[in-house]
Amino acid sequence: MKPLDGQKFDVAIIGAGINGASTAQHLTAAGYSVLVVDQDDFSNGASSRSSRLLHCGLRHLADGTSVGKMLLRPDRFVRSMGTVRADMIARDEIARTIPERVNPINFALPIYKDDPYAPWQLDAAFALLRMTSPKGESLDYRRYKPDQFDQVPIAPRLRDPDKLQAVAVFREFIFDWPERIALDALFDARRMGAEVHNYMKVEELTSNEDDGWDLRLNPTRREGQPFWVSARMVLNLAGAWVDLVNAQTGNSAPRKCQGIKGIHIAVQLPPEFRDWGVFTYNSLGEPLYCLPWRGYHYVGLTRTKFFGDATGVHATDQEIDWMLGETNRCLPSLSLTRKDVLYSWAGVNPLTFDKEQDLGSREIKIHDLASDGMKGMFTLTGGPVVTHRRVAHRFVDRIRPILPPSLAPKEIRYTSAEITNSKGAVSSEAIADSARTENPESLADLMMRRLGLGWEADQGLAAAEQVAQVAAPHMGWSDKDIENELHAYQVHLQRDRRKPSIE
Repeated sequence: MKPLDGQKFDVAIIGAGINGASTAQHLTAAGYSVLVVDQDDFSNGASSRSSRLLHCGLRHLADGTSVGKMLLRPDRFVRSMGTVRADMIARDEIARTIPERVNPINFALPIYKDDPYAPWQLDAAFALLRMTSPKGESLDYRRYKPDQFDQVPIAPRLRDPDKLQAVAVFREFIFDWPERIALDALFDARRMGAEVHNYMKVEELTSNEDDGWDLRLNPTRREGQPFWVSARMVLNLAGAWVDLVNAQTGNSAPRKCQGIKGIHIAVQLPPEFRDWGVFTYNSLGEPLYCLPWRGYHYVGLTRTKFFGDATGVHATDQEIDWMLGETNRCLPSLSLTRKDVLYSWAGVNPLTFDKEQDLGSREIKIHDLASDGMKGMFTLTGGPVVTHRRVAHRFVDRIRPILPPSLAPKEIRYTSAEITNSKGAVSSEAIADSARTENPESLADLMMRRLGLGWEADQGLAAAEQVAQVAAPHMGWSDKDIENELHAYQVHLQRDRRKPSIE
């Protein structure tokens, strides 16, 4: 591999989450020379810590706010409809082009007499959703009345049966798994010529005489000294870290991101929940999701303001207790306790800062930082997993008029790496190939993001030693290194995906 030191690129992308990955893929295909760097592993931020839903956009129409309040702010309603349409189109494209990376579920939404929405309003909302993408993937919407609840196997588990006036059910998809989608996009960008590097921290950003940018990079997990590269344009796609990256230029740009911390807990639910999820509202009137996943369920999420560096964010006992309480409120017969938590995870959602919205705006916004004294630099806020390709197309459209590509265009391949064999197990060939070609630096990198074994109910602990043994020759690990990697993986799970303490 050609040393990076002193290289010049058309575009440098800071952040290799799913938006950075997809943008790199599309810009490289458009003929740009691209560098992608991430201070951590690929897709180890919000992309790997979300609710993993391929949202249809209902959350933007039914967010717990009454219809009356929504109509008092028609500007927000119009923005919400724009976001809904983007979600629906993105949902359709992903389900069509990479169906092996998404799983359909029955999503049940209970409607109570004291809810801000009447049943007919849910009917209208789904009609609006369908209108935004009339030829796309079916929502398979149906609404069950009380005398039809026997057709909804989880209905007896729902709270307040005397107030339950209907259950709306529709088809939704869950990503399996978003970080692998990001990796597939990154390595397709690399196939087309992009430079793709994890564990590479940007320590300084300086505008240069060529109206471009110089970036001081420091490898954080490999031997080597800091060095410089240059780019004609910089895209700050660092997620919850975008404001920290902007500050490295020395400019005091106004705040762009409102970080929102959210947690999820994984639990084993009764058999009738198989392939069924629940979309309801917690005691704060905010969405609560209970989602089927690999034979168990996970429940989320909390929404609290977060400031500063999101590295190492995890769920606390207090947050887990709150999530258990809200789950038991919505599904009281479960009577979940701390002992039922298989594991937890937490992330920081990089929403768009809006002084009128305390918890930020879900608007997907590309910020041209020229007005902040950073010509040739853009950043992104509010970009969820589902719309990553639309974000990438928007960046290509923004960049092409002001920066012509320096290379010939290439053809994108929306392909998925073969991870499992015919029996559904992760194959030794996939482990070896990933260790050899996909830039892992640790067993955790392999287990969590490249192979997906960390998302099993046991978090892959039963398979960890075998993975380490197969990967060892390609990673240069000795027997002692294998032992250290297995220990480090257990520490990672105990710290970042912790179970609550049991008294």
